[in-house]
Amino acid sequence: MQENIRGIVLRTVKYGDTSMIVDLFTESHGRMSFMASTSRAKRAVRSVSFWQPLSMVEFHTEIRPNGTSSPLGGIRGGLPRPTDVRTYYNYIDLPFSPVKSTLALFLAEFLSAALREEKENAPLYRYIESSLQWLDLAEAPASIANFHLAFLMHLSRFIGIYPNLDPNSSLPLGGVGGGSNSPLYFDLLAGTYCDRQPPHAHFLRYEEARALPVLFRMDYATLHLFRLSRKERMRILQVLNEYYRLHVPNFPELKSLEVLQEFYS
Repeated sequence: MQENIRGIVLRTVKYGDTSMIVDLFTESHGRMSFMASTSRAKRAVRSVSFWQPLSMVEFHTEIRPNGTSSPLGGIRGGLPRPTDVRTYYNYIDLPFSPVKSTLALFLAEFLSAALREEKENAPLYRYIESSLQWLDLAEAPASIANFHLAFLMHLSRFIGIYPNLDPNSSLPLGGVGGGSNSPLYFDLLAGTYCDRQPPHAHFLRYEEARALPVLFRMDYATLHLFRLSRKERMRILQVLNEYYRLHVPNFPELKSLEVLQEFYS
């Protein structure tokens, strides 16, 4: 059955001499893979440009029962082939800005690792789509520098791993740790506060733990108000990356994370 598909490109993998597997998060089917041509024909070369990471594309394809595949995890029954490909949103600044393009490289790899859904999730798709468009048009340097932090914090809600940021929800009666001067920890593995040091290494101590509710209130409208140093920004990113690795099965080490760290160092 022919369908019109909209999707955001996550990554591509060369497949033979004239093809590549394109991994997308689609609006109507969640995560899917497709087979696209990379032949030297003029038309095909132009088509390759559509498949850059985070490109927003629209095309026609035939979706057959049991004819899709898990994300780059082995082809089952042949992958759908897109036709009449076009970009439905053309980036204005993102590909040409060194800061934005570096963030885009990181976000594409992060999303490829974090998005495992093979079913429709329209709110998640709209969140990613509108966020990337916001980044493309953003001008304030402080907003751009903090964008990926807010994006990752709120992405956790859409994929079901948003942390419990109420300090009193899992503590004894009497408030945080039983007193204002009591130590307070945030257990990254449990995703909640606790008044005793967890029996593992994945936790934040008091100073960092108490900052979480404020940081998670960061949104695109208020990014410029968070005056973070490069060291603080990288520490927040490190904690977010650890949190995702704890809660998303088989979340890999990200190559682009090191690139981002060097860029902001």
